[in-house]
Amino acid sequence: MAKKIKQVTSQSNSKQGEDVKPNLPPLTPLSYFSILNFRTQAIILAIIGFLFYCNTFSHESAFDDRMAITDNEYVQRGFAGIPDILTKDAYQSYLDHKNGSNQLAGGRYRPLSLISFAIEQQFMGTAGDNEDNTTKEARLASEMHARHVVNVLLYMLSSVVLLYFLQTIVFPDKPIIAFVAALIFTIHPIHTEVVANVKSRDEILSVLFICLTFIKAFRYKETLKIRDLVLASVFFFMALLSKEYAVTLLLLLPLSFYYFKNEPFGYSIKTALPYLIPVGIYLLLRFNAVTTAEAGAEQNVMNNPYLYATTGQRLASEILVLLDYLELLIYPNTLVSDYSYNQIPYSNFSNLVVWLSIAVHCSLAILMFIFIRKRHVLGFAIAFYLINLVIVSNFLFSIGAPMGERLIYHSSIGFAMAAGYLVYTGFGQLKSPAKIKFGLRGIMVILVIASAFKTVDRNKDWRNDTTLFLADVIKSPNSVLVNNNAAAACMSNAKLNAKDIPVRNEWFERAINYFDKALTIYPKYTQARMNRGLCYFNMGKPDMALPDWVSVRKENPDQQNLSKYLEVAGKYFFSQGMKYRSVNKIDSAILAFRMSTEATPKSMEPWYQLGNAFFESGNYCGAKEALQKALQIAPNNSDALLFNNRLTGYHCN
Repeated sequence: MAKKIKQVTSQSNSKQGEDVKPNLPPLTPLSYFSILNFRTQAIILAIIGFLFYCNTFSHESAFDDRMAITDNEYVQRGFAGIPDILTKDAYQSYLDHKNGSNQLAGGRYRPLSLISFAIEQQFMGTAGDNEDNTTKEARLASEMHARHVVNVLLYMLSSVVLLYFLQTIVFPDKPIIAFVAALIFTIHPIHTEVVANVKSRDEILSVLFICLTFIKAFRYKETLKIRDLVLASVFFFMALLSKEYAVTLLLLLPLSFYYFKNEPFGYSIKTALPYLIPVGIYLLLRFNAVTTAEAGAEQNVMNNPYLYATTGQRLASEILVLLDYLELLIYPNTLVSDYSYNQIPYSNFSNLVVWLSIAVHCSLAILMFIFIRKRHVLGFAIAFYLINLVIVSNFLFSIGAPMGERLIYHSSIGFAMAAGYLVYTGFGQLKSPAKIKFGLRGIMVILVIASAFKTVDRNKDWRNDTTLFLADVIKSPNSVLVNNNAAAACMSNAKLNAKDIPVRNEWFERAINYFDKALTIYPKYTQARMNRGLCYFNMGKPDMALPDWVSVRKENPDQQNLSKYLEVAGKYFFSQGMKYRSVNKIDSAILAFRMSTEATPKSMEPWYQLGNAFFESGNYCGAKEALQKALQIAPNNSDALLFNNRLTGYHCN
């Protein structure tokens, strides 16, 4: 068996060299970039990765960082929280902290990134029991600076490991193609979300361990040492713990053996069977840890973006999104943090762009099968792209969003492979080594400079929630979530300007405008309605806040903080009613007490005082009705019973 594998490997190297560079003159790395070896290339990639993202080092938390890190009790406990991280849903601590419930179908089990956050927390120090909010926020901001540094370092490392994977396995005879592909991956602006948003470390770790799995799996093919097989399996398991998308290795590993070892496909599948073991262990851990989505969660368009789409609209929209991904990979001009309802409107099969997407992706699939039969490297690149794309397409299962820049991270490796190969081959047609050298060097310099401007500029938006959503609401005006989050950012700025009333109210007005837009797009979005009410209340307009809060209570009585807001409103209107009664403004008192009972209908005192106000106005029917409400709540209240006896002699008109 060992001799057979060694012979197959030798054939593979010759075949792979022929597929990668047809009819091109022999050119060395030195003749292109004066790059002598892998180490030099790796240093260049690491430096570029550092320069592209070092302006994130002073960033704070943004987007989902609070859910994964700052409001995650398991992470904040450091080492002590790791057992809970390994045995609970990724967002369980946050949901417990917010008294919420799981809204995501299938749950989320991605413990490795959370474990890395917990390890960082242990070294940075865990919070004390008596920490006040101001101290806590300052500490969290400082800690996030360090976490951003780690994210960039991991991204640099993953780029170097990707380069090694490409040089040793995909393009073993053409290190320049490997370098160009790795460089395209490293500089691509679509990766800003993954690097600048610390929560997305799960994507970085996933790609890192996927590449290490390939490297060790091929090492085992060469050495037949069990140690290499065990390491490959461990890396695969780590990739799964980073993000479940690594399950695509069950297809990509045998495909890579078929391609780059020139093995029969059946034999490639057979030798990939041991990698089912880490998948089985991962699934056992996952099924034990994740929680099912709350009943009715799928009826919320924020969790199910195609809730209101017909079957045809859903399928057409999902197909259209595939082309949107490809467009962003080719021309990443407009980058936003959220593409949820209704930033990407539902489409249908009368849309010619949907058919263009079908044509493009069917063509890619056909090319993939043609190249697979020929064992051409482009077949593997397209397969890497499409297999990972299917996972995030919503075709197989709902991922809770139409699309996201972070979701294309894995597929972008396949895109980079194909782009590197095509760039190299395209310039190779020039025949002249001098022209090839000049053209290839020139196009890569242009790409690096253009990507640097875009990436560094986009990084600035990710500084914190305020900068992110106030920037993205301009580019993503039809997203309910972005409008809601932009409004929340305005509310935060209003809080920061609490002593400057005019400025504070200007921020509240901006917040209300964004909430209005969110509710225009999705009238059932109770979170926006509740926070709009809070803006009105803080602006001294409680009469405008109350209808929002009451409507939320009808639709979602368990909405977080709702009961607290209504209680505050009830007390406010009650005190106003008592004040009006004291100066004999009975009509105003009645209105205030009515609003108090609307805010807190289960509180006896507002009903009792409303009855008194009605009695003083001569409305005895109103007084009796209000008093009956009071007695239903507190049947033994002596004041209410005494007042009820007084009313027996009065008759309704």
